[in-house]
Amino acid sequence: MKVNELNLAQFYQKLTGENQDLLKERIVTTPTAAIGTLRYELIETIGIERTKGFLLRYGWHSGVHDANLIKEQTFDNKREMLFAGPQMHILHGYLGEVENLTVEVAFDKGTLYHEAIWKNSYEAEEHLKRYGYSNEPVCHHATGYASGYLSTILGKKVITKEVKCKAMGHENCQTVCRTVEEWNGEVDKELKYYEEDSIIDELNETFKKLKIERDNLSKASDVHQKLVKILLGQNDLSSVANTLTQHTKLPVLIENANLDYMALSGIPEEEGVRYSEQLSKVIERKGKKDVNNMNHTILLDFVDHKRLITPIYLQKNIVAFCSFIYKDTTPQEVEKLILEQSSLVCSLYLLNDLTRIQTEQRLQGNLLDDILTNQITHEELSKKAYYIGIQLKAPYFMIAISVFSQDSTMKEQLGFNDHFINELSIFLKSRYINALLGQKSGKIIMLLSEDTMLKSEANKKNFCQTLFDYCSRKYPFHSFRFGISSSSPSIDEVIQLYNESSSALQAANHHQKIVCYDHLGLEGILLQMNNESLEKFIQKKLGRLIEEDKNKDMELTKTLYYFLSNNCNINKTARVMNFSVTGVRYRVHKINEILDTDINLPDVGYQIYLFLKLLIHWGKLDIDFNPSIDLHID
Repeated sequence: MKVNELNLAQFYQKLTGENQDLLKERIVTTPTAAIGTLRYELIETIGIERTKGFLLRYGWHSGVHDANLIKEQTFDNKREMLFAGPQMHILHGYLGEVENLTVEVAFDKGTLYHEAIWKNSYEAEEHLKRYGYSNEPVCHHATGYASGYLSTILGKKVITKEVKCKAMGHENCQTVCRTVEEWNGEVDKELKYYEEDSIIDELNETFKKLKIERDNLSKASDVHQKLVKILLGQNDLSSVANTLTQHTKLPVLIENANLDYMALSGIPEEEGVRYSEQLSKVIERKGKKDVNNMNHTILLDFVDHKRLITPIYLQKNIVAFCSFIYKDTTPQEVEKLILEQSSLVCSLYLLNDLTRIQTEQRLQGNLLDDILTNQITHEELSKKAYYIGIQLKAPYFMIAISVFSQDSTMKEQLGFNDHFINELSIFLKSRYINALLGQKSGKIIMLLSEDTMLKSEANKKNFCQTLFDYCSRKYPFHSFRFGISSSSPSIDEVIQLYNESSSALQAANHHQKIVCYDHLGLEGILLQMNNESLEKFIQKKLGRLIEEDKNKDMELTKTLYYFLSNNCNINKTARVMNFSVTGVRYRVHKINEILDTDINLPDVGYQIYLFLKLLIHWGKLDIDFNPSIDLHID
């Protein structure tokens, strides 16, 4: 018999009743979709590994059975019997076509090397329909069939290994068949799948897994209930960390997005800080991309410990991390579940905290608006301030802050301002400073009391500089400018304090970013006047000089400013400008000619100097302030 003469009717029958052939075994047809469903149910019920073993053994027995039927037939030689295997594969519908690439067999020695391409494998096609692409070969039934068939024909155990699979994205499936000895240990891991397990063993194994899962869920549920009680009891993150350590016996570390620790338990503070610094250095070395990759629970290995870390989300953004620290043990599945549940509790805590802060800030902003618009009585003011925990006492002063970012849109800037006010509130509370915060005309404004901490001028200066440094350090991609008002003993003069802080803020520029209204003198009053009228007047006085100086890098205008700021002293001006005395004298003479005046006269010089400073405040001129003129806080 030839291989191409094979037909299933030679071995199996489809009909029953009168046409039944008792010598032939009955065959039952099953649609591939039904087999695919069975395969899916097996995977979902007993898992991928056990399903693989089941299908390999099922295929093995099918292959052995067909090989025994083939051996009963008369073939020209054993090689033909070997080639009958792929043909039976096709006849059963397991494969659409088989292309034998290499067949090297020695029946007397019991050796085999068979390499083939399998086309249109039903298992690969069904897997793609159910799951999409796989990371591993999936044609377990066909592989087991080939192994069982070839082992029976050759008389030695043959293992078929699928090296390419259509379900993995390859064009076709490809297999290599060799005896166990010839594999030289390469398929030792596969041999376990061919070992038969009784259904009782399978059930016992499944029961053990279910019991472990039940115990894990019970433990996780207990911890979750404890954490929820903590949340409802309005406790802080330290209570969450302590509860986790109490139930898991593991050190716990909760850090913000910058990996600064917020709470810890089970380890000393110094050790927790060290762990945070270790992770920060790793991320710094590998780049910010690694932080973005920590969007799910992962295990990190360090020299002296392991860290199971999960993100804490707030409004779809990662704002913090919660970690278990392992020194001599390895993470268990239940601990991962507990950690992820604890991150949800932390998220709820942070959401409640954010809601509280935002509500508080909204109330503060509304109260500040009422004060500025004079729509609230002193009695109502005291009552509302008490409700939001603010104790404002005279005298008062105000700080106006402008925030700049070149790449942000108006919408992004407004969103940042809201976030920034929350951060300012935390900063002030951490230093026990009472303040009302709000927004007006795109500026952030703060009304403060000159209490014990801000009573002296030096303390006020140090506070403003500390606040400015904090903002610049925390938000390096934003620039800040501060305007600080004078003090007032009456809350009724808050609108005046607002105007003063706005004028001081207007005077701030990229050279001097913190400006006090008290240091502006007459300029402060002028800055509160109508800019258009002032600009017209200044243009009338200095217009000719500025127009003529535009194409000369404003050399004469700068010389005029430095000359006046140094009390019309030519020698000092020359030193400040690193210029010759003769050159300065010539320029001063030229300026007098253009302006048709004598700038050495005190009244004329003071007026022009004031005009120049106003132009600088408005950003019309780019000239460094003289260090001797104290308009900023050192």
